[in-house]
Amino acid sequence: MKSWQDLGFEIEITKDQSPTLRLLQSLDPSKEFGESMHHSGGASTETTHLYGNVAADVLGKVKDPHFMVVGLGLGYIEMNIAREAIKKNASVGLITSYESIPELSEFFIEWLHDRGGNLPIEVADVYDQVLKHVLSENSISDKELKSFLRNHFETVKDVQGPLGENTEFVSRYHGFFYDAYSSKTHPHLWDEVFLNRLLSEAASSQCSLSTYAVKGTLKRALKNHGFQVIEREGFFSKRGSTLGVRGWIDL
Repeated sequence: MKSWQDLGFEIEITKDQSPTLRLLQSLDPSKEFGESMHHSGGASTETTHLYGNVAADVLGKVKDPHFMVVGLGLGYIEMNIAREAIKKNASVGLITSYESIPELSEFFIEWLHDRGGNLPIEVADVYDQVLKHVLSENSISDKELKSFLRNHFETVKDVQGPLGENTEFVSRYHGFFYDAYSSKTHPHLWDEVFLNRLLSEAASSQCSLSTYAVKGTLKRALKNHGFQVIEREGFFSKRGSTLGVRGWIDL
């Protein structure tokens, strides 16, 4: 199978020692270096800050919630959902993950089902490191978390392809984790018309949306669909992040 470099990535070890991927070439002509999937301040820490804590909140409010993840990447968010569900002894009704790079979906499934012999050693090692950091300071075993996720990702077909302007949504979701690349890399994902359709067709009446971004198009779309928009402190040196909430009884 291909290596990270074959896919156009390099491994970056972030400040909390967890790994992330960085594009070898920038798709933004104004920047010298390619975009990273996570902040250099800590890939695992950032994921828990933005998504893991929100997953825990949703799991505490609704039975068998449905989650949408925009950007499978290395599986950090999916592992966070699994960790929080196991901690609460809760079940998850659905995890729908979108990923535009097919090989990342294939890598994740091969690793998740312990078919590491099909992966280059350096690829399998990155996923092992991700899991190690996701489960740090928890008593959950690697086997337990993988078993949980296998119920949602049996084959590579269980990971959706790119989220496109004409995507037909398969459910309504209680938790959205919008971790797509920036608007300069994936402009259609941040287009206000698309975001309005996403929320109109795929958001449950009780719903939380979390993202690292503070885009005006997103905030307007959220408000247009009855979400309370909460501008949170950004992770590390980022200026902010966004949480949209709708319909929860305690709000």
